[in-house]
Amino acid sequence: MAIDVVTVGVVCADVMVKPVESLPKRGSLAIAPQLELHLGGLAGVTAAVLCRLGAKAAFTGRLGQDGFGDFIMNTLSSMGVDVSRVRRTTECGTSATVVLISADGERTFLHHLGTNVLTCEEDVDWDLVSHAKVLHWGGTSITPALDGEPIGRIFAKARKLGVKTSMDTCFDGKGIWFPHIEHALPHLDIAMSSIEEAQHYTGQETPEAIADFYRSFGVETVMVKMGAEGLYVRNAREAHLIPAHKVPVVDTTGAGDAACGGFLYGYIQGWNLRRCGQLANAVGALTVQVMGGAEGVHSLDQVLVRMGSD
Repeated sequence: MAIDVVTVGVVCADVMVKPVESLPKRGSLAIAPQLELHLGGLAGVTAAVLCRLGAKAAFTGRLGQDGFGDFIMNTLSSMGVDVSRVRRTTECGTSATVVLISADGERTFLHHLGTNVLTCEEDVDWDLVSHAKVLHWGGTSITPALDGEPIGRIFAKARKLGVKTSMDTCFDGKGIWFPHIEHALPHLDIAMSSIEEAQHYTGQETPEAIADFYRSFGVETVMVKMGAEGLYVRNAREAHLIPAHKVPVVDTTGAGDAACGGFLYGYIQGWNLRRCGQLANAVGALTVQVMGGAEGVHSLDQVLVRMGSD
């Protein structure tokens, strides 16, 4: 079966509340003007955006036998993502996040790890991966059974099969950082991080130094996501700083995950580095204008129009 990208790692249900500028007094009640349920998670959103752009993507991981799990399965499937390899379990509930969004789009998270804790090497379907172009791991530091040596073994095996490997980092609330990704880096083709996360994972401050750090391990391509400052992309031949689009911001949740989907789409099409970065940047610009990580992207044509609008 032909597949473009297999994603493994974090998927969750995002319960999104806006606007939240302060918490209500303990034991009291406050009215939430806007409360919505959306698909979230680094691996899930990236897979969904890839399909919205016209690629073939599959998600592998675990979900609970509960309402949140049903919601995620149905949402991914409706967006075109292959979920046939997802494992359902009663060991614990599906991962979910309460996202408190301020009026300017900044987010504060209350995250329940749930079934993402259980996702492990056994969940990687090698028959599926062997037919893919890219294996993408989304969720460093919040996929404990993949962090460290396991993801190193997974990426090494994928590369032996001729499959490119990709990683999108996540914030590490425990402060461990680098050891979670250390074993992946020698077997990694594409590293993608927000600049705040990358500064912790690499110990470097600037996007240039961050890219140098990743590339010192043999990583082919690096994308540093810088929010309102845009994107920095780098490979062995070129580097580009791509300014962010000036758009009204409703919610920044999942914009980075969606941008990874945009970049990977261009990558598997064989686009040059700058154009891949521009597509990722445009995907991010569309995403921040609506609630949810994947809902702002409807088609490749829509994103191409956004690319050429500034």
